[in-house]
Amino acid sequence: MANYEAVFHPDGYNSPEYRSLNYSYQNKMAELFSHRRIDYPAKELQFEIETVKISSTMTQRQYLKLQSLVESFPETQRSGAAPVIGKDDYQSIILYHDYRLFDSTQYVVRSPVGFGYTVSKLITITSEPAGGPHHQVKVTLAINPNRFVDVPEEPLLRLVIEEVLPLMVTPQISEMDLTLDMPLIMNNFHVQMGGQAGTKQQITQRLNDHQEYELSRIAYVDPQQTRKLIVADKFQSLLDNQLLVADTDYISAREAEYYRDQVGERQFLTRIELAATTPNAVMRYMKNHEWLMRDISIEYRDNSGISRFAGTDYATNGKDFRRSFNRMLTYRLKEVQRRARKLPYLTDAIWRNTLK
Repeated sequence: MANYEAVFHPDGYNSPEYRSLNYSYQNKMAELFSHRRIDYPAKELQFEIETVKISSTMTQRQYLKLQSLVESFPETQRSGAAPVIGKDDYQSIILYHDYRLFDSTQYVVRSPVGFGYTVSKLITITSEPAGGPHHQVKVTLAINPNRFVDVPEEPLLRLVIEEVLPLMVTPQISEMDLTLDMPLIMNNFHVQMGGQAGTKQQITQRLNDHQEYELSRIAYVDPQQTRKLIVADKFQSLLDNQLLVADTDYISAREAEYYRDQVGERQFLTRIELAATTPNAVMRYMKNHEWLMRDISIEYRDNSGISRFAGTDYATNGKDFRRSFNRMLTYRLKEVQRRARKLPYLTDAIWRNTLK
């Protein structure tokens, strides 16, 4: 099994371990890419686990061990806002905000439509004062499962499992974001999150920088701030954000570039994101998958029968999911629970702490 020391040695590209991991990852990304094609059957789309956050509250003395582990990463394998030294009772420690730690070796991927790109493996650390009489520190570790093959043989995951998690005190899952990308037109979605008074709704519609297309985003947060629902025009915002920063580090950036250059191939992508944002909410979702969709109504209506753009008949023409769309989404949430339990860094102890 690959030792986690490999995280710091970028010469792993020729090793058989790297090749087999890269081969698995290539297959995973090719599959993900095909889900976003216009002709992919809607019935087979599934939720992906976009982000898992693991949190723990620890004393400053315990935190110093984690801090020294973060500081042991070479400068070239760290990025993010500059770490700051704590104030008042926290002067002896360094605090991080969305601080990214990279593996020195990247996956090299070729997409089914032809372009190649590399994906960095990274984890994100955030630490903040937790207060209390003992001046504790709250640490949050964020992992994007789609950046990995999600097997313990990956050096960075091995580092997480063997070094980072043992330093965290009673870690629990503090947030889980699930996303479903559908090759459908955002403007045909009708979204509502009802329930108790106090649900926050935010609708954003604006033209992009070049005044070519409209970016739409609907976001809801429940009054207790335990659940989030976001429906957004993912494809146009990809073009807007990622072509500006030229981040070629993930499937979506290169995809947007590809479709911008292939004008004949119009593409739609609407992202539905559901998030459980507290440990208690994660517990409720894991015990009953329907809880995440409670009081939520998502309909897709396109009865116009007009094909919007050539080549997209399949995705938009005469589709009327009115009766089954909510049910279809709710049903898909059940299968994600099974995949979440298989993630190697979500250990039995973490599940026990979260579901207790």
